[in-house]
Amino acid sequence: MSTDGTAPRHLHFDLHGDMQEVMRKVRAVEAFLCDAGCSTASAQQMAVVAEEIFANIVRDAWPDGEPGHCLVDVMAVVEADAVLVSLRTDDDGIAFDPTAAEPPDLDVSLEERRIGGVGILLIGSMTDRQDYRRVDGRNLFEVHKRCPLA
Repeated sequence: MSTDGTAPRHLHFDLHGDMQEVMRKVRAVEAFLCDAGCSTASAQQMAVVAEEIFANIVRDAWPDGEPGHCLVDVMAVVEADAVLVSLRTDDDGIAFDPTAAEPPDLDVSLEERRIGGVGILLIGSMTDRQDYRRVDGRNLFEVHKRCPLA
């Protein structure tokens, strides 16, 4: 329950293995957060975060190219001075803990840098907290952000 007594708002959906669907879902997350009272800038930041997470799942979670199953839950709790947002993905892909990924070496040139890791760095810089657990063969990844009110 929020500080003003209103119930948290939720957005739930399934995510499948299609990049066009990823962008539709990202736009839905951004619209949901704006409607919940987040500032435009914060909603846009969370859309970038959602795009990075969703695209990584669709591209990398199922190595045989066959899309698996991913559930997404976005929750917004309105408080007096902010909207507390959590975005959680629950997928049946290969085990991957983004919070344990080695950060990229940003001091080397693009040609010398190993592939991967920049997206995780971006997610960490745009959210307040990131949590990962592997439960019953599923990846549970959740990010949290305190968004200023519109």
